[in-house]
Amino acid sequence: MVENDQYYANKDNSLKADFMYDLLSIGEPYGHLRFQKWKSMSTRGIEAFATTHPNTFLRRTNRGIPQRYRWESWKVALNYNHYFSIVGDLYESYSTKHNEYSSIINIDVPRLSNYSLIRYRTFPELKVFNKESQNQLHRILSAYGNYQPEIGYCQGMNFVAGLLLLVSGFNEKEAFVAFVGLMNEFKLLEFYKPSFPVIKLYTAGFENLLKRLSPQLYDHLKKEDVSVSVFLNQWFLTLFVASLPLRTVVALWDYMLYNGLSSVLTVSLGLMWLLMPQITRLNFEGILTLLKDIKSSDSKDDLRVGRVIINQAHRISTSTPNLNDYINPSNVFSDKEDDAEQDQEI
Repeated sequence: MVENDQYYANKDNSLKADFMYDLLSIGEPYGHLRFQKWKSMSTRGIEAFATTHPNTFLRRTNRGIPQRYRWESWKVALNYNHYFSIVGDLYESYSTKHNEYSSIINIDVPRLSNYSLIRYRTFPELKVFNKESQNQLHRILSAYGNYQPEIGYCQGMNFVAGLLLLVSGFNEKEAFVAFVGLMNEFKLLEFYKPSFPVIKLYTAGFENLLKRLSPQLYDHLKKEDVSVSVFLNQWFLTLFVASLPLRTVVALWDYMLYNGLSSVLTVSLGLMWLLMPQITRLNFEGILTLLKDIKSSDSKDDLRVGRVIINQAHRISTSTPNLNDYINPSNVFSDKEDDAEQDQEI
């Protein structure tokens, strides 16, 4: 009976993985030559190619990763093999052990709710994210709470771990190991530390950068009394998963995973640049409605939208060589202007 259950579970996961592959491939803007380059890298081994040709590999990932090679590429970015050697054999025991975080979950940032609500609130738009998928996500988050009890479970993690589960093709253990890599290699755990000091740091840095790069948009938000933390908390804590269409999100992750945690800042500014023509025509209520409804849009151009955001984020990054100064605790809360600095408007 157990063997039959496992057979049907594996078959279900395979069907769901095929569905997600097709869903995330819709509208891929990559030509034949791009696919051939990725096929060649895959044949040689993506991790091996990334090690021997790091600059070429980074340039190609920054231009976008085809869905066929996305998961393997993300695993390279997250140093998957290293973390598998640490936690891979421990997953079963970690995922079944009860802990203090098993009964809580953050569903609507920043409010805490009962853990069981995760089953109805994480990717409710995806029928493929069914009861077993929800149980997989439950086990992944419980396992992380046992592996890293000083961090435990924090608001937003369900969306982040959930996306890894989707892109992995519902491979539960791989998604868990990748989640550990995301927290440590990408340093996402910095966002989840008690009292959220790094979130506050990035929020202040975002506001200072927005003021310098797009004073018109900055002034309009101030005029309408819109606090950037209203939307940034969700963007940062869920890495945009709770806020944008899935195909746009995976395009953003392709870029962010290879450009470090600070790229979350430039991607946020790139997204604001894209939304600026609409935001500057709206009042307080309209702005909040716009930001709330972005995720509900579903278009074959979602991947292209992600690429537009990334291109702008890259321009901001290259034109702001002192980017890290904006998230430096000693500088970020200062309103002092550097007269020698010449910032381009976004």
